[in-house]
Amino acid sequence: MDERTKVFMATVLSAAVGGVLGWLYLTERGQRVKVQIEPFFDSVIDEIHQTQQTVGKARLVVAEGRRAFDDVLRPARAVASGKLSNVG
Repeated sequence: MDERTKVFMATVLSAAVGGVLGWLYLTERGQRVKVQIEPFFDSVIDEIHQTQQTVGKARLVVAEGRRAFDDVLRPARAVASGKLSNVG
């Protein structure tokens, strides 16, 4: 995509977004629609926050699992690298 096309697309997108926002905030019908869709967007934002929290918890669990796995494998790696004698 060349530079002119990018500028044109950005201009069209900006005009469309501006038009929708103007309609939502400056007309009576738009304000009624805005009042109706706000709860939907609020629930979407809540879901996004919950998903972020879940991902954060999952990252902590994965990190703890890695540490535990490394702790279990550390003696075997030491034996394999010759740092410990194999007591058998």
